[in-house]
Amino acid sequence: MSQNFQEVLSNFSQKLARFNKSSQTERAVPPSKNSYYEEKLRERGEKFRASVLSTYKIYRAPFEALGEQSDRAASIDKDEQALLKAYNLYKSCMDIDKENQDEIGSTHIKNVELYSPLADKASYTQGGQFIYLLCWLYFEQNSTEFMPFFKEIENHTVLCFSPSEDFHFDDSHEREIFELIEAEFYS
Repeated sequence: MSQNFQEVLSNFSQKLARFNKSSQTERAVPPSKNSYYEEKLRERGEKFRASVLSTYKIYRAPFEALGEQSDRAASIDKDEQALLKAYNLYKSCMDIDKENQDEIGSTHIKNVELYSPLADKASYTQGGQFIYLLCWLYFEQNSTEFMPFFKEIENHTVLCFSPSEDFHFDDSHEREIFELIEAEFYS
């Protein structure tokens, strides 16, 4: 047994001597915990990007993405048309308000709150899908003067609009989705 041990030790010594004589001065560095987390963050970012883009493709052209007979495509199309109608109604109110203001501007429309079937859908009011409708309206319909949002009033949700220059996303996640869609599809 001592002979096997001596052979193993001798072989190891020879390998160590060759290693020390090699011209390679840098040793392999094991991956750090930071690179592991960076890789996980990169993967997460790629998954998020792919998810946003594939979801928006559906909202951008629902029948093309899901098929002509798709109930989901029909539902999305109906929601898009409802949002477009609400936008046009709101814009008409604002246009009428501009035309009918008195000289000092004291008589004007202060608030316009619209009932919309969209306000009854949790996927839009709470589920985070409304950003895709907003992007469709803004980019595909070139309806950029006002931005839609939901507001709780007296225990029910209403659809409201804000001038685009005054609009701020309530959360940075929606802003990120909006900017990603703009960069990928409209730049």
